Amino acid sequence: MKKTLIINTTFSKGGAARIAQSLYGDFKKAPEFSSYFTYGRGSKRKEEKVFKFSFFPEVFFHGMLTRLTGLQGHGSYFSTKRLEKFILKEKFVLIHLHNLHGYYLNLSFVKFLGKLNIPIIWTLHDAWPITGRCSYFLDCNRWKSGCWDCPNLSWYPKTYFDSSAFMWKRKREAFNSGWNPVIVCPSEWLADQVRESYLAKFKIEVIPNGINTEIFKPKDKTEIRKRLRVDLNKKIILFVADKLTDERKGAKYFFEALNYIKNENWQVLTLGSKFGLVKNDKIKELGYVSNLNFISDVYNAADLFCTTAIDESFGLTTTESMACGVPVVGFRTGGIQEQVSEKCGIIVDKKNTKKLAVAIEELLNNNQKRKESGLNCREKVLRNYSIEKFKQQYMDLYETLLIKR
Repeated sequence: MKKTLIINTTFSKGGAARIAQSLYGDFKKAPEFSSYFTYGRGSKRKEEKVFKFSFFPEVFFHGMLTRLTGLQGHGSYFSTKRLEKFILKEKFVLIHLHNLHGYYLNLSFVKFLGKLNIPIIWTLHDAWPITGRCSYFLDCNRWKSGCWDCPNLSWYPKTYFDSSAFMWKRKREAFNSGWNPVIVCPSEWLADQVRESYLAKFKIEVIPNGINTEIFKPKDKTEIRKRLRVDLNKKIILFVADKLTDERKGAKYFFEALNYIKNENWQVLTLGSKFGLVKNDKIKELGYVSNLNFISDVYNAADLFCTTAIDESFGLTTTESMACGVPVVGFRTGGIQEQVSEKCGIIVDKKNTKKLAVAIEELLNNNQKRKESGLNCREKVLRNYSIEKFKQQYMDLYETLLIKR
């Protein structure tokens, strides 16, 4: 049986964790693989073959080091050595990396991986590997030639000092230090950015994230609205973000667009951890929710889904909405423009709130178009973004790399 290892910042929290965990769960069942999962942050798990290698004081110190100096990947020395010792003991034949940032790994880990002489897959969930600081670079292109004078020091990973120029060189050196990973991106857009970076020499594959279409599927809208105590006679607009105050998710553009909508027969539902963001009786905040079945119900209560992210490598919530047969309105950015075709909704120029309002009204007022778009959404997800296709593509990649070894 072939031992494989998945590494991510967390086991369960965040989009990257959900993707990594779904792969781990599937490979754990595969007779030809013995799958392990290691992570640095969050509570300790009781599952077999799940190993947490970092402790809170180490994460805290690493985070403070980044906050005070701007240096990333320079802490967590002992937790990294702990992980390396575990890897040498278990003798894995393949390692699958996900997020390497999050104050839990030292950059020296990459040099260690290069000495193992085994296949390495690195799934990118954001742009952190190719910038001197940020996970998302928005409209800044300094990362292409070397970061400097970072305009977004308050964004994750937050810092008081700009070390972006040094960190860009440090990452370039670390990520070109004798290893040869296969880089996987969830969208063609992110893959194109990587091809313009210092990671361009590596093999780059595109595997779109997949979702469970048995959980995220069309349901009885009337029954769900009654259960959620949502007005049956109003058009429902849904907005979702882990943190509604996250500037990258563009909540302010969404709420600004609402001011331009002339049709008054609407109500907004929001999912996100920040309560009391907007004092408005037309907006109902459901707070942060982790139960996928409940999230699916919320999608199904909506007439349309609005995404106003101004930088998004792949819109997982967008795909979930589409799987529930709910059309999408949003900005033309990142992977979103690949997901939302003309038949599945409407995308407009980034930050253009007036055009966004027009698009929202167009779908709210046209029941037939909304219905057709919803059917097209579901069909596209089944064709391109199902969890079965996603896992099979990774299974094929694993087997191809192990055969070549």
